Amino acid sequence: MYCSGEESMNVLHRMKIVSVLLLVLFSLSACEEKTAKLKPLKIVCLGDSITYGFKLADPVRQSYPAQLEKLAHGQWRVLNCGVNGATVLNHGDIPITAQQAYQDAAQFQSDVVVLMLGTNGTKSNNWLLVDEFVPDYLELIRKIQGLPSHPHVIACSIPPIFVSHPIGLNGEREAEINGLVKKAVAASKVDFLDIYTPLSEDQSFFIDGIHPNSRGAQEIAMRVFDKITEL
Repeated sequence: MYCSGEESMNVLHRMKIVSVLLLVLFSLSACEEKTAKLKPLKIVCLGDSITYGFKLADPVRQSYPAQLEKLAHGQWRVLNCGVNGATVLNHGDIPITAQQAYQDAAQFQSDVVVLMLGTNGTKSNNWLLVDEFVPDYLELIRKIQGLPSHPHVIACSIPPIFVSHPIGLNGEREAEINGLVKKAVAASKVDFLDIYTPLSEDQSFFIDGIHPNSRGAQEIAMRVFDKITEL
């Protein structure tokens, strides 16, 4: 049977649509299968404004911890313990361990704690204490591991800083902080999750070059989700 050029194009177009639909159905099926295998977990996301969801229109629903909980379809309880401006530095301007959010995290009886701290370590006043970063990070990890529930710790690199801020935040310092995070991870032997690399590929993930938008938060949530499901 002879088909005209237009008919052939229509057939190819329909085949492409069918292929895309099959791919979507397969992905949904794989996602549902993965979710069905999830164990109930209590997860703490401990961090700064990036964890909190600063500058998002609706942090309660759009922050990466909120989107992480959605990905688990009710199997995980996720507590957002992000504090705007928080730092891992004990002598920094806003030490995370001195915040109520840290006390909430300590009392949550978590199975997993996801750490994402370091961006505010690049602020000029905190940068003076950069030599204390690794010891303070290790101390924080030990405190978390020593909680009654003995949670599994995942330490994340910090996202890229695309703009230089007057208070000192910049890409050069960010690179050094991520190197220090890796040193702390190696010394403590906790799990490491690279957040920097996937977000560095697309500045449109960010609202202001520092804080992720809802798409950026979703990207972080998916990376954290995959990491936890590997445990």
